[in-house]
Amino acid sequence: MSATPVILPKTPDKDDVIDVDAMPVSLSDADAASAVAAVKPFIGLSGAIMNAVMENADVRYYAAGQTVFSAGQYEASDAIIVARGEMRVSSVDPASGAVLIDDIGAGDAYGFDLVFSEASGELSRRLSLTAEEDLTIIAIDAEALRALAGQRPSLMRNLAYHFAHELCRRRFDTSVPQVAPEKRVFTELLKYIERDAVQGDWRIPKMPKHRELADLADVEESVAAGAVAALIQEGVAQREYPGLVIVDMTKLN
Repeated sequence: MSATPVILPKTPDKDDVIDVDAMPVSLSDADAASAVAAVKPFIGLSGAIMNAVMENADVRYYAAGQTVFSAGQYEASDAIIVARGEMRVSSVDPASGAVLIDDIGAGDAYGFDLVFSEASGELSRRLSLTAEEDLTIIAIDAEALRALAGQRPSLMRNLAYHFAHELCRRRFDTSVPQVAPEKRVFTELLKYIERDAVQGDWRIPKMPKHRELADLADVEESVAAGAVAALIQEGVAQREYPGLVIVDMTKLN
């Protein structure tokens, strides 16, 4: 297996006391291989194929709230398996501007369709991936996976079954995804954000009135007001009359 990058919340200052309980519990090579072998694209494959897969896999750790890939950064260069915790995938619907949320839990795979899709570049730029909980993922290099699938019919067959299952599930799933009202407000706020040419920060020069924002997001005025207040309370934005300064653009995305 290749080197294992460990991503921690911050680099401690020299006077900081490192809390050993905050360090991630490492995943052994054997446990990582078992986690990969248990997901649908790899179930039942030979040891030789699994060894080849794991030679091109990295184990990565993220603290809750950390960004795995920011918007526009994930280019389907990895197929991802969640070994521990939960990963949140946010995507923007270009037609409606709605932010769609998908939570990927332990034992689930993500990005295999994008890895094998010619349209992955355009689609993946809409995505941002974050750690909803303390997260351990196994990232498999996309180029190596495609090459291996071309050489190993049993792996290609497994992938075909996996994609067929996903296609059928989505085709017969008649439920319409519901976007939280607050997220519709955040989506509208994104349209007002500008980059300050002097200071280099992100800001909304003049905040729209809550009623105007509510109409744009098709929510109640109290929801719009509460969403803006939540951004300030959580440290995502700061008031600077008559607008807002966006402190954490990644979190807002």
